[in-house]
Amino acid sequence: MLNLILILLPLISFGQHLKCCKSVNEVELYLNGNWIEKKAEANTVYEFWFENGKGHLSEKEITENGDELIELEIQPYVEVIKYEGGFKIKFTYPYESWTSELKYLNSNKLILIRDGKETEYYRYKK
Repeated sequence: MLNLILILLPLISFGQHLKCCKSVNEVELYLNGNWIEKKAEANTVYEFWFENGKGHLSEKEITENGDELIELEIQPYVEVIKYEGGFKIKFTYPYESWTSELKYLNSNKLILIRDGKETEYYRYKK
């Protein structure tokens, strides 16, 4: 029995932590809004919004004075995909697309995994 617990415990602890969401619609509701990467030099704000079943992502740069956001031209489409292990987000640009696994999501924190690398974001409120 102890062996079974020791085998399953790591699998459970590395899974998704999405206490907020059980459906694609709930993930979309939590993603709506502005997010910024959690690192000292981060100056790009990512705004997610969903309408009529379509997701959008706008990238905005924070100006040097920190008071203004300048929208960048490339805006990918976003699709939340539910799969057996949780949720993924597919980003589709005009010439490429990629998918990130959604590891953690609540109203203030987002963790995405792409190519084995975790990136943490927090809700940007200005």
